[in-house]
Amino acid sequence: MIRIFLSTLARAASAALLAFTAVAHAVTLNNSFGAQPFLDTALGGTTAALRPELAGVVLEDVIQSFSFGALNISGTVQNRVVRESGTGTLDFYWRILVDAGSTGGGIDAFRLGDFGYSFLTDADWRIDGLGSAAPHIARLFNPATHPSGDINFLFEDPPVPAGDVGSRFFFLHTDATNYASTAFYDLLGGPNQTLSSEFSTFAPAPAVPEPSSVLLMSVGLAGIGVAARRRMRG
Repeated sequence: MIRIFLSTLARAASAALLAFTAVAHAVTLNNSFGAQPFLDTALGGTTAALRPELAGVVLEDVIQSFSFGALNISGTVQNRVVRESGTGTLDFYWRILVDAGSTGGGIDAFRLGDFGYSFLTDADWRIDGLGSAAPHIARLFNPATHPSGDINFLFEDPPVPAGDVGSRFFFLHTDATNYASTAFYDLLGGPNQTLSSEFSTFAPAPAVPEPSSVLLMSVGLAGIGVAARRRMRG
């Protein structure tokens, strides 16, 4: 009986340690804004072993081509949406690949706009995935001046180079349960820090009411309308 109790206690302690480790490796974005235009958060990278809650089902996997015509920089951005198996919440991933024939330099920053702030929990990049270059900084912009939700991932040391295996998957961890193609991104690259065109990408979306809730709401509004008409006639 004592051995069974100790074994149960050991398993509980191990589970608690795993949970603590996962939380400890979640990189919460610095949002202690005063008058600063933006705040930077250092990203160290993580794995599914350190953060098992990241495991889930890929809902979207879109590859978008980009090109800086004048600079001869081209490549692709891979955009994934993953629904976590344990919580049902959504994580948003991106990965940059610069073509081998590009001679105009690498990609220094991935600039995300209109992503929103309300569903954000943390950010990081995956050590246990494809790629080599990783973003070392996530830059969150002040909601007072950028109310739609702007976040930059910086690859300045080193940039994502041409002809390499591409960047690591980097992500925003959210508590959203719905998404839509409502955000956009652009890329910063080349020796003169030139901006690419803008491209659409996925972002958290507000919860969609259940059909029964919509029906009840419609019935309720119809009832209010009938009552109002009766009052007007009276």
